[in-house]
Amino acid sequence: MEKKRILIISGEAWQDNTNGGNVLTNLFGSMSDCFEYAQIYCNQNLPNNAVCKHYFHLSEAEILKAFFTRNPLGHKLTEQELRQAAVSPEVPDTPLAAWARKLRFDIFYTLQDCMFYCSYWKTPALADFIRQFNPDIVFAPLYYRIHMHLLDRYVSRLTGKKLVSYVSDDYYSYRQFSLSPVYWFNRWVLHKNIEATSKYIQLLYTMTREQLNEYRDALRVPMKILRKAANFDDTPPFKTTPNTPLKLLYGGNLIYNRWKTMAFVVNALRSINRNEVLIQLYIYSQTTLTKQMEQALHDGRNSFFMGKVSAHDLELQQATADILLHVESFDLRQRLVTRLSFSTKLVDLMHSARCIVAICWKESSPYKYLHTQDAAICVDHPSRIKDVLLRLLYNPTLLNTYANKAWACGKRNHNKKEIIENLKNELCAIH
Repeated sequence: MEKKRILIISGEAWQDNTNGGNVLTNLFGSMSDCFEYAQIYCNQNLPNNAVCKHYFHLSEAEILKAFFTRNPLGHKLTEQELRQAAVSPEVPDTPLAAWARKLRFDIFYTLQDCMFYCSYWKTPALADFIRQFNPDIVFAPLYYRIHMHLLDRYVSRLTGKKLVSYVSDDYYSYRQFSLSPVYWFNRWVLHKNIEATSKYIQLLYTMTREQLNEYRDALRVPMKILRKAANFDDTPPFKTTPNTPLKLLYGGNLIYNRWKTMAFVVNALRSINRNEVLIQLYIYSQTTLTKQMEQALHDGRNSFFMGKVSAHDLELQQATADILLHVESFDLRQRLVTRLSFSTKLVDLMHSARCIVAICWKESSPYKYLHTQDAAICVDHPSRIKDVLLRLLYNPTLLNTYANKAWACGKRNHNKKEIIENLKNELCAIH
């Protein structure tokens, strides 16, 4: 049987070790017998996966140069670049891009989207790449960047194919908080672009019931829930003997002020460990720490910032832990930004078969899901962190109880065989 061709449009390079790339591998990696893939992506890095072989690269780092020189933006990756990607997929930011990414000012996004709009990105090379691949399906996740929506609509018009899309954060609603006029201008433009893009969408996936209910009524497109999957058929790797001291582990980024919630955890540990070290926290993250963040998160006694590791190494570290953390910010703006999100890392935590402690706003989708499923110990206010940790310290049987509950939730709701089979059937039915 001839394979169907899926063109994926995404903001990140398809790397197994990054969050976005890992999601793509998780969804499409086991369907290579039915589908062939190509990707158009928009950041500076190079892909690193065993699934996709065809790429068109529109580097965000080159938008400024393309705007001023009027040279074409983007190119098809060469064989030499693909060989380089296998050795070194990470491309360092330019000093200007690193500075802008660190500050994350709203005006930077506005300017970049304007420069992309005015640059020469609708090139013959891009059109030839799309036509030569001749996709049967265009898979285009919804993003908060306007240039991604321009690209999605262009590809849909050029191919005559409607989009299959995927949204995991709230980019559409006005239930947000900011005092910046630029933020609200960006939000209004994004809102209008999502409405425009929705007219090209034939199926929209989301990870949470709450987002499905809000977006289906607002955008009036067919929607389904698509959760991240893992193999829960094997024997769970439960841990029988707790560490001394108890080992707490967090693996993930610290943006959206998650680092402030982690600082609450560290403060609780300093109180618990005042006379004797009973619990220690290990933080694995690719987020670059400011001096303030480093002082709050790494003291060498209660908490240790370990930096970035590969997905495989993080999995090995999680296997040595007693408790795995999921955290979100309690700041008003960040609570609203992430309220409909569902971190794909939660499924990895369930698959680790460890006790999960989720510290987040009780109105957020992760809290509601984990609380309803009884898959984690849920903490809805920083003032409760110390009591929860002491409870686990002096009642170690709870560690095994909640490790079992986490694994059971994963097996019940995130079984890879079932989720991928359903996705395969739905994609095969698209004409």
